Amino acid sequence: MGFELMQPQTIDVSDLPAGRRLGAWTDALNEHWYALDLTNPTNGFENARFGFFDIPGIRFGAIDSDPMNVFRRKEHLSDSGGDFYFLPIPLRDSIALRQAGRETELQAGDLTVIATADTYQYQQATANSLITLRVDGPTMRDRIPMIDDLVAQSCDGRAPLVRVFVDFAHSLIRQRDELDPESAGAMAPHLLDLLALALTAPVDARKSNESSVRLAHLRRIMRAIENRLDDEALGPGTLAAELGLSERYIQKMFAERGETLSGVIRARRIATAQRRLLDPTRRGLSIASIAFSVGFSDPAHFSRAFRNVTGLSPSEYRSDRQMEA
Repeated sequence: MGFELMQPQTIDVSDLPAGRRLGAWTDALNEHWYALDLTNPTNGFENARFGFFDIPGIRFGAIDSDPMNVFRRKEHLSDSGGDFYFLPIPLRDSIALRQAGRETELQAGDLTVIATADTYQYQQATANSLITLRVDGPTMRDRIPMIDDLVAQSCDGRAPLVRVFVDFAHSLIRQRDELDPESAGAMAPHLLDLLALALTAPVDARKSNESSVRLAHLRRIMRAIENRLDDEALGPGTLAAELGLSERYIQKMFAERGETLSGVIRARRIATAQRRLLDPTRRGLSIASIAFSVGFSDPAHFSRAFRNVTGLSPSEYRSDRQMEA
């Protein structure tokens, strides 16, 4: 079954009686976002407006609201359908976030990732406007395997790749009334590609503790993998030579995460092949061409590896998904 484009919706509680606004705002976010609690840190809560729409795997939101404190508590984690990654982008003022033992403050234009599978809280101390994205958990982990390492890590909005992602997300919100299902479906993978680039940009040089250094190395490794997926020789030796790290160190970093480098490379190749098989601009490419483009020198080996992951051959996967669309 193909993706059905949801008509953009808007919720505005500003016209409700004063005593009902915060409760109605909490109920709206619970219904259309995921389970959470809200409190108001000031004496009154007057204005709150939330517009949202979907593209495949991603819900966009544009929020304007008075100050609020947001809590995702343990009792919320059993909520069905709560496996998401939430990306808040403040536009007017800062917000403060606490999750996974990390605390960060986002300035206007900065970007971070919140995992809704864990508790968190953030404070919006002033009236603010935010772009927000809610990405399905499996979709995000498939595209960015290291995503859980990036939770509550601030990405500087002044960085070029972060600005490009935010501008693209903002442009989609502005054009939401013009999107058709085919266009929306085509936009989703490109948005996630931009997000992956933004989140794997170099760590702020002002951070020098060991965990930040390791995260910086992991980001460099993941970016090098993405950039060289078409290289069939890609492996610990080529990455070590390119990045100036030892092979043992690279292998150890993945082993500590319960992964292997070869497994991560294979997963990225298959996931990229899946996107390319469904890309309308690549419909004329043969299965062999797709295989070569993601680093498989033998199309038969590619087909076996692809079937092991998806349960379908590349040609079956392409034809089935096109029929669904």
